[in-house]
Amino acid sequence: MSITKRQWLAGAASAAGLAGLGGAWAQEPAAAGPFVTRHAGVFNGRKLNYTATVGETILRDSAGVATARFVSTSYVRDKADQSRPVIFAFNGGPSSSSQTLHMMALGPKRPPVAQDPRSPEPAPSLIDNSFSVLDAADIVMVDPAETGFSRILPGGKREYFYSVEGDAQSVSDFVVAWCQANGRQASPKYVLGESYGTLRAAFMAGQLAKTLPLDGVFIFGQAVNMIETSQRAKNAVSYATNITALAAIAAYHGKAERSDRPMNLIIDEAYAFGMGEYLQALVRGSDLPASERQALAGKLQAMTGISADYYLANGLTITKMAFQRELLKDEGLMVGMYDARYVGPIPKPGERLPDPSFKPMQAIGPMMLEHYAKNLGVTWPASDYRSSAPQTSGWSWAPTLGPGGPFYDFDYQSQLSKAFAANPKFRLMVGTGIFDLTTTVGPARYLVSQSDYPRDRVIQRQYVGGHMAYTNEPTLKAFNDDVRAFVTGGRL
Repeated sequence: MSITKRQWLAGAASAAGLAGLGGAWAQEPAAAGPFVTRHAGVFNGRKLNYTATVGETILRDSAGVATARFVSTSYVRDKADQSRPVIFAFNGGPSSSSQTLHMMALGPKRPPVAQDPRSPEPAPSLIDNSFSVLDAADIVMVDPAETGFSRILPGGKREYFYSVEGDAQSVSDFVVAWCQANGRQASPKYVLGESYGTLRAAFMAGQLAKTLPLDGVFIFGQAVNMIETSQRAKNAVSYATNITALAAIAAYHGKAERSDRPMNLIIDEAYAFGMGEYLQALVRGSDLPASERQALAGKLQAMTGISADYYLANGLTITKMAFQRELLKDEGLMVGMYDARYVGPIPKPGERLPDPSFKPMQAIGPMMLEHYAKNLGVTWPASDYRSSAPQTSGWSWAPTLGPGGPFYDFDYQSQLSKAFAANPKFRLMVGTGIFDLTTTVGPARYLVSQSDYPRDRVIQRQYVGGHMAYTNEPTLKAFNDDVRAFVTGGRL
């Protein structure tokens, strides 16, 4: 699936010599813990003391049988009361550990990342993440079943946890159990999901609406409406919505006309063109007169840097994967799928090269393990840690339709409507990296425009960067500032 970050994590692990982190299916971390450590830090200019806990939560079925052992990492301000918000955060996959959000965005420590995509990455190390929202909210990093140190137990069934609905329900059950165990049922509760985790977050919003309604969900790199915006043959809406990313990336690399204009203006104009003139032309298909076809191909060339001849030969469309190779082809380069600011050589026939976007990800795996061992006192073997769950090829994407892919006719976005109905204060934030070729700005806007969500309770953000835009430090600050305002009711 194009939105998975398993390729990112696997690429990073391989580059870091961590190929053995997957482990065997039946392997379980040694019984120990929780690991509780106390710390002080300065976040958003505010000094505070906090407690980090790496501990387990046992999930049980209706008969009381233990089905899964969830291991989470929580950062809780000392003397926090129920008025303090709690953020439950996880990454994508399916199914990946939360190490990327943990180490690159929200946690108290992070590895530095070269800010010029053309520069070599610094040696792996840990620095303080002064941007973290820990000054405003407690943070719980969730590793779903079979990721991180979490495991399915003998009483659980893999097919349940390896499904959209079961996976989401298990994380919802974890949220309820964690709040009960920590006396935080009355705290404002927020879920932050990224990539595939946005599907999980949407389902959780609907599930928890019945038992423990959320106060907000932040979907970052959203895939909730990929059924509508995936680039299947003749899917006109997909090309119309995704033109935003092509225009932004072409401008970044100086391949579009008037590339020096403000990026927000470029994106706004591309979206208006895509959902207007371009969509209408694609819908007309072969009935579009040749003169109009030629004129439109010229506009597409000016906007995306791809030749009019290419568009004329390909039905006025280009897939995101083809664009990845075509934009800089004359230089022998391709842009990254997950962050198109990064470039690398085009593979030769039969050659497999890592996506250029992997470059800033290489430090995540080793730094996650170093953070556990040196800062959080975790003594479990590093070999027990899984950056991604094994054997997920049979993942079931819809509650009743079985395995196959995320593009069944299932209304994922309606799950969020249940959360709006359950809590009159519930808000939704949608964030997107403008140089991401997987989950782009256009579909995020389209998601909201096609929804029944109250517009005064929806916030949309676009960030300079890719699928994980917070690797760009100005975006890291903006991202955390937005999360901070979101969970505290501040101005957005």
